[in-house]
Amino acid sequence: MKTLLSLSAGTALLLTSALQSNAAIAYGIPGGTAGTQAYNGALGNEFDVLSPAGISVTRLGVFDDNSDGLNSTITVGIFDRSTASLVGTSLTFTGNDGSLEDGTRWITLVSPITLAAGFQGMVVAQGYNGSERNGNVGTGSTASPTDDGGGAISFVGGSRFGPGGVFAYPTSVDGGPANRYHAGNFDYDVIPEPSSLALLLGAFGLFGFRRRR
Repeated sequence: MKTLLSLSAGTALLLTSALQSNAAIAYGIPGGTAGTQAYNGALGNEFDVLSPAGISVTRLGVFDDNSDGLNSTITVGIFDRSTASLVGTSLTFTGNDGSLEDGTRWITLVSPITLAAGFQGMVVAQGYNGSERNGNVGTGSTASPTDDGGGAISFVGGSRFGPGGVFAYPTSVDGGPANRYHAGNFDYDVIPEPSSLALLLGAFGLFGFRRRR
């Protein structure tokens, strides 16, 4: 019985680890990074979803100039590039809202946002100003490292900006790269393909069956 419990717990741990290993943060902005631009309009970085089963966005985040708390109100959300519409909910940050991890403040979504394979998206943030600057490669920022989740997403386009003071889909194309701005960010899980999940669950059942025999 102890062996069965041990094998069952071990297989469950393997399943949990496999799912957690598919988690990724889109833009890895180092802690203490300073902003280089005071732009109050919407700033968007574009991406496409490639994973066959899609991704699940679990947290939204915003760049924190110097990682010392937000001196402005920043709104962030994900837009569908094919319809220019907001997907799911947007979040608003100010002060020390959320959890600070490296150069980004994060809030967990009450309802994760599922994005299917083929989705063409843009993470958009708005509200930066002279007291709380965004980052921009064109004004001296270093492009942040990106994490594509092992090929689950692709960072595309030249990034986009919109008119000042408005949180909306930005239409003006900038000069790139695809990770041009330190602004909005998202944390996501790669959804396992049904065949992969079935294989892990099958292994769990096989261990139990063999032990019972």
